[in-house]
Amino acid sequence: MSLVNKHKRAVAASVMACVLAGCAANPSPPPVEDVREATTTAAPSRSAREEPARTSLSVGIDPLRNGFNPHLLTDSTPFVEALADLVLPSVFVAGAPNPDLVVSAEQIEPAAPGAAQTVRYVLTSESQWSDGTPVGGNDFVYLWQSMRTTPGVLGEAGYRAIADVRITGGGKTVEVDFSQPVAQWQGLFSHLLPAHLMQGKDFARGMRETIPASAGRYMVRAVDRARGTVELSRNDRFWGSDPAATELLIFRPVRGTTEGADQLRSQQLSYLDITPAETSVQAFSLVPGSRLHTTDTGRELALTASVDSPTLGDVALRETLFGLIDVPALARLAAGRSADVAVPEHRVPEVAEEKIELLRQRAAAQPLRLAADPTDGVAAAAVRGLADSLVRLGVPAHAVNMDLDEVAARGLGEGEVDAVVSWRAAQPDGLEAAGRYACPEGVARGSNLSGYCSPRTQDVVNAVLAGRESPEVLRAVEDNEHLSVPLLRETHLMVAGPEVDGLPEAPEQWQGLATAARWTKR
Repeated sequence: MSLVNKHKRAVAASVMACVLAGCAANPSPPPVEDVREATTTAAPSRSAREEPARTSLSVGIDPLRNGFNPHLLTDSTPFVEALADLVLPSVFVAGAPNPDLVVSAEQIEPAAPGAAQTVRYVLTSESQWSDGTPVGGNDFVYLWQSMRTTPGVLGEAGYRAIADVRITGGGKTVEVDFSQPVAQWQGLFSHLLPAHLMQGKDFARGMRETIPASAGRYMVRAVDRARGTVELSRNDRFWGSDPAATELLIFRPVRGTTEGADQLRSQQLSYLDITPAETSVQAFSLVPGSRLHTTDTGRELALTASVDSPTLGDVALRETLFGLIDVPALARLAAGRSADVAVPEHRVPEVAEEKIELLRQRAAAQPLRLAADPTDGVAAAAVRGLADSLVRLGVPAHAVNMDLDEVAARGLGEGEVDAVVSWRAAQPDGLEAAGRYACPEGVARGSNLSGYCSPRTQDVVNAVLAGRESPEVLRAVEDNEHLSVPLLRETHLMVAGPEVDGLPEAPEQWQGLATAARWTKR
């Protein structure tokens, strides 16, 4: 036998031995198996296994505007608020403690010297973010500090009343000391953010593209800015007793009534929560099996004048400007429709001709600069219509496209713009009303876009914050100072296709997208 053939046979024998032995470097003794038992307990093949059904619902919404931070004026929309309810944890939900997040939340005897009030929160041991990080005291501290220092936030008055936050119990016990009484402390620490992912980022920009982690029933799976879609998936780390009923929620923009009706009819969309157009109610009601409900979102579009404006810093000229506004006409123009337009109650000041002439003279030297966020089509239409109507009355004015975070950070306080059109709560509670009239700290603005400040008003604000006075008493500030005028109440149209299950039978009992975790598709 040749040397070559001997070598080939040796290689073949080695390969065969390797196959039989499993090619282990240090093989252990082979296990002793009962062949009959192995036969009866063998796992089924992958194709034979029962795979869980992948359920999904597609929902039509208004086109996306800015980011997804529910605490920012620039991001505030009904969709962002509903998204936060589905994804982010809150200490209180619908006025009651959230049992998924807290074991208890209660006032205790103030422990720190000088504290006017102390609230203790004990978090559930299971609560965690979708990346496995526990929800804890650091998340409370992060939201508190960010709400105090970031321009353009909503509802900051209660957070500014906090003097200190102490964390014990491995991060699961949080004690909050207040420097002054806050009666509606239950409204604080809603929509907590993941501090471990947000720290080091700009609070105003850190959620511009997505929500990085969830501690709710859903988590953000994907955001496609080009198509305007947001996809949520069931949060598998959610520890609560009532997880999401549907695995995927896909939110798609609806850019017209015909498009929306066609997609509802073909079941490309199962539900819509949108701003109605002129013929939306009629068109959607004709889709077989559809159910509709028109609702007031609780928000209103308003024009707010800056007290730092060279012209509108004069209360008499603010009153004159407001007296020139045809609110019902501007509401229709902003909404882009004449049907289902809710015009808020407003007082029209009587304006003398000599005051109008004075406003014209002031504006001739420096035309009024009226700002709106260019991504908000309703606000932008309102500000353009207002500027045009003032010019026709002989008052020089022009619309300014400026992001609301810039308007709040410097535009109003530094006199770059004279007034802004933006959304706000139509009937503010104590926390919101206090923020709207509390003295701002420095140039930057938060809920108090006007920048108005007086010691007497601040005393009333403190009384409202403490619950000694109703928020209604602050309406006197508007009556005397003419800081803002409401222009349009926000209306939304909710439409459900016949395949959506989990909604109340009566459409007037629907609560919108925040309840989508309970919905299923028939």
